[in-house]
Amino acid sequence: MLGEGGICSVCFSDFEPFPAGDEEEGRGEMSPHVRSTAIAFRYEGRASQAVQRLKYSRVTSLAEEMARLLAEAFDTSGIPQPDAFVPVPIHWTRWCARGFNQSELLCTQLNCAKVRSDLLRRVRATRSQAGLTLEERRTNLRGAFRASAEVKGASLVLVDDVRTSGATAIECARTLLEAGAIDVSLLAFSGA
Repeated sequence: MLGEGGICSVCFSDFEPFPAGDEEEGRGEMSPHVRSTAIAFRYEGRASQAVQRLKYSRVTSLAEEMARLLAEAFDTSGIPQPDAFVPVPIHWTRWCARGFNQSELLCTQLNCAKVRSDLLRRVRATRSQAGLTLEERRTNLRGAFRASAEVKGASLVLVDDVRTSGATAIECARTLLEAGAIDVSLLAFSGA
């Protein structure tokens, strides 16, 4: 059982690491937008429970341990140190309902001075991606994000809690690249 204050060692032993190589296989459909991908765990079992408890049950105390595990995935990923880590933004209406952005919370807990939440904003509310096909997800997200001019010439790493189809990462990366970013990689706690 996932505890209120963190992830116990028994639960953690049930986290299934995202298999090496699967990140790149999954990245293929994200090309040319996302340069590299690092995913810590499969989005199933205890790892999906941790994400759901963070997002929907507001057990924000999980973020510190999840961020530590995310940092380990980044450190072993081979992704070069970026100019900034950019949390995938949520729309302000969702932020008001939830009280936080889980991706921003993970970034903040990474204890990294390079976190820049101001470089990418979600400017349009979208319907939930759950149950949508890949094409419907892409259409749903088209034009949902706006990048700051400050991304020009920057190497960036998007940080998200879950990568499922890759549609969110694709749209975020496309938006950042169109605004002048040099390259965009993805770091996710879990992936389907």
